[in-house]
Amino acid sequence: MAGGDADPNLARLLRRLSARGAAHLALLVGASAPPPRLTWRLADDVLLIDGAAVRPTALFLRHDVFAHMADGRPESRTRASRWYQTVLSWALAHEEVAFPNRRYGARQATKPHVLHLAKRLGLAVPETLVTSEPGAFGPAEAAGWIAKPVNGGEHTRPLDEALADEAWRRRGAAEPTVVQRRLVGPELRVYRVGPRWFAFALRSSALDYRTDPKVEVAAVPAPAALTAPLGRLMDGLGLDWGAADFKTCPETGRALFLEVNSAPMFAGFDRVAAGALCDAIGDWLAAGVPAPDGAGTPAGTA
Repeated sequence: MAGGDADPNLARLLRRLSARGAAHLALLVGASAPPPRLTWRLADDVLLIDGAAVRPTALFLRHDVFAHMADGRPESRTRASRWYQTVLSWALAHEEVAFPNRRYGARQATKPHVLHLAKRLGLAVPETLVTSEPGAFGPAEAAGWIAKPVNGGEHTRPLDEALADEAWRRRGAAEPTVVQRRLVGPELRVYRVGPRWFAFALRSSALDYRTDPKVEVAAVPAPAALTAPLGRLMDGLGLDWGAADFKTCPETGRALFLEVNSAPMFAGFDRVAAGALCDAIGDWLAAGVPAPDGAGTPAGTA
């Protein structure tokens, strides 16, 4: 289990593994303790962690964003990236190791590209523009749209509010932005863990539920009408682990696909699911590398 020592998602997964008596090793970096000592000796392919040779049969890896969020130092971001690239490299070099999203690996899957693929594979998506001219929208028209970065990393904003922000407006004229029709709640988050699916309904008065500490989350059955095309999309991207977000079309009531995340936050959703999400991750890792003909095949709901 590798990632940041301040990552609440890894912390919850580690507690769950300990409670179940699952043998595991935590490779955690950050600010709370001295970094682990790691050497990968390529000549004889030996991995040493804190001086001991180890040969993991499975690996769960998360990029640490929390150290940089805490101190804002460029060094923290660089250090996290280098640890992530090192562990990812080891995982990709050892095909016998169970590693979520192995086929995804170091691919670059951009948000607009994924939206285009999703539409081709049967998922309904909102009306979307990727444009460096968001200012072309008039004030009245902009009220029905939202804006978010092409590469993520920021909360969604109403387009009219964003255009009223001079700094954002200048930036929007200099770089592409994703502009979409404004949708409504409830939202739906669907997790995939190998062949298993978990879904959660979210109700919030905020445009972006991540900004709402009062968001209501409930576990619901994963709709087969969504998991079938979503499974095809994730198979194509090489994702056997991840989460997709949907929101509701105000005119039709239909769930529209927004994005799929290859390394989603999951601690809060696992609490709602009474540990079932972490258990599924642990079970997938413990099962080892799946058979090629069965890899990535959606097989029901949980």
